[in-house]
Amino acid sequence: MAGVITQFIQTLIYGLIEGSVISVGAVGLTLSYGVTRFINFAYGEFLTYGAYITLFLSGTGIGISLSLPVSVVGAVLLVGVFGVIISRVFFEPLSTRGPIPLLITSIGVAFILRYSLTAAVGVSARQLPVPLMRPVEFFGVGTTPIRATVFVVAIATMLLIHILLKYTMLGKTMRATSGNRNLAEIAGIDTKGVIRRTWFISAGAGALAGVLYAILFAPFRPTIGFEYLIVIFAATLLGGIGRPYGAMLGAIVVGIAMSLGTTYLSAEYTMAYAFAILVGVLLFNPTGIAGSEI
Repeated sequence: MAGVITQFIQTLIYGLIEGSVISVGAVGLTLSYGVTRFINFAYGEFLTYGAYITLFLSGTGIGISLSLPVSVVGAVLLVGVFGVIISRVFFEPLSTRGPIPLLITSIGVAFILRYSLTAAVGVSARQLPVPLMRPVEFFGVGTTPIRATVFVVAIATMLLIHILLKYTMLGKTMRATSGNRNLAEIAGIDTKGVIRRTWFISAGAGALAGVLYAILFAPFRPTIGFEYLIVIFAATLLGGIGRPYGAMLGAIVVGIAMSLGTTYLSAEYTMAYAFAILVGVLLFNPTGIAGSEI
């Protein structure tokens, strides 16, 4: 009996850790949706590029060899800028044509980014320079310091986003732009500037989620973002599309559900559990836990 309880608690811990990583990606996606009003299918590539830029900066035999934390920060900033460029080149010119052209364009952009990266780096599995560490256990339950660090970084990111949304002028203008863009413009808000800054934050969050995921589930390939995107969609829709705090909660639920399914059903269908949650939300509660809107 004690062994069963220990296994269950351990499964919950793994689910919370993975859910915290999902929450970083889900919040980034839901923030961009909140001010642009379309679901960006190219978002998964921000995760991929975050992982690979971190790999590049942390040492790939071409003269660049930064520490892993510095490499992560550099990747987040670079992908954030990249996200702004992508939005200005592909999405801003179509912003007045409705969500369908934007949605189709985002799918095309996703393919361009994915296959461009594949052509550059190949399809071989890669791994970030993360040291191997023994688990730290208490009463038979525990985790590795690396997983604990991933959890802390994810929680700290959620706290920073909370502070941004609630206590900064940018957060207020983001909420105003999301609520009514025309009214925000009449009030004197530079909505284009707000949208671009939101793209920077969204893409940066995606990059960080990709790095954290690559650390947890090494090794990784250029399809890492595309494969994980369905999980992020499930969390975002479960929490309520456009609801950052709902996305956080939805991510934790999805992470725990995936961990429980992997432990007690089959590890071969981990992504299927997320897909089942996604379909269930669409069928029975399309507005999610927190409803829609930012």
